Amino acid sequence: MKLLCLNCQGLEQSEAVREVRSLCELNVPWVVFLSETGFFSDRVDGLVRMLGMEGCFGMGSRGRGGGLALLWSREVIVKVGSYDKLHVDATVRAVLSQSEEWRFMGFYGESRRELRHRSWDLFKLLSFPKRSPVDMRR
Repeated sequence: MKLLCLNCQGLEQSEAVREVRSLCELNVPWVVFLSETGFFSDRVDGLVRMLGMEGCFGMGSRGRGGGLALLWSREVIVKVGSYDKLHVDATVRAVLSQSEEWRFMGFYGESRRELRHRSWDLFKLLSFPKRSPVDMRR
């Protein structure tokens, strides 16, 4: 299984789109995570078609910078759990495998130095495994 994670610094320019497309054609990833897409919408359907992917989840940017996109091929099943402007937390399982699901977290840290503690707090919160109801009673 191959993953491709990129900080795009904006996909509004055709050169950036061509570069991402070229990397996908060369590496044939099953999961692609893009940060700093610069998209103001959650819709990334155009990227899915252009990159030959099967599914997608987008989180549009709010103001300057930002924007996240998680795309996947038909070889995997992806279930998005939590998300916000700085992360997408999902489970991934290969379609043709009976293997267990694994966790993918695409994370983009707060750019302003004085707010970076928020990113670390979020990262710590997300890093703990989910507990079943039985575990919570302990």
